[in-house]
Amino acid sequence: MINKIYIEYLLLKDDNESFQQVLSIIHPKLLSFAQGIVKDKSKSQDAVQESMMAITKGYSKLKDYRKFHLWIYQVTRNKCLDMIRKNHKYKNDCDLTSLEEMRAQKNDVDLQLDMMYLIKQLPHKQKNVIQLFYYDGFNIREIADILKTPEGSIKSLLFDARENLRQQIGE
Repeated sequence: MINKIYIEYLLLKDDNESFQQVLSIIHPKLLSFAQGIVKDKSKSQDAVQESMMAITKGYSKLKDYRKFHLWIYQVTRNKCLDMIRKNHKYKNDCDLTSLEEMRAQKNDVDLQLDMMYLIKQLPHKQKNVIQLFYYDGFNIREIADILKTPEGSIKSLLFDARENLRQQIGE
């Protein structure tokens, strides 16, 4: 996994080739983040494409490259919310395999799939916080900045998400 420091190093090189490399690194992360918000693969790809254009246009104005990660997630979040607002027929449905089917074919990989399935079943805000905290490595303060939510609310969402997962696993 390429870490934040390496991305900041590439940004400090301040050349087009390095910036293109940064875009290729962050694209899958932003796509995963957007899919958690929009729930539709093609719409999330559109939102990420718009985000990438905004990031390309605006990154030169960024004064502190250490805030790059927070900024790109905020840009992507805003583009996703814009996409949702534009599409008044938006549905908050997920097309997922049922947990019962996955448990029928249990092995090590299935255990991971079960966890991923359980995470996808969490309420939208809890799922985003879990993804940003555990998978993307952001701390509470950074998540609060990305989601424009108070730190206390992020802590509560994280606690509630963990409790929901514990209850689902215990069933």
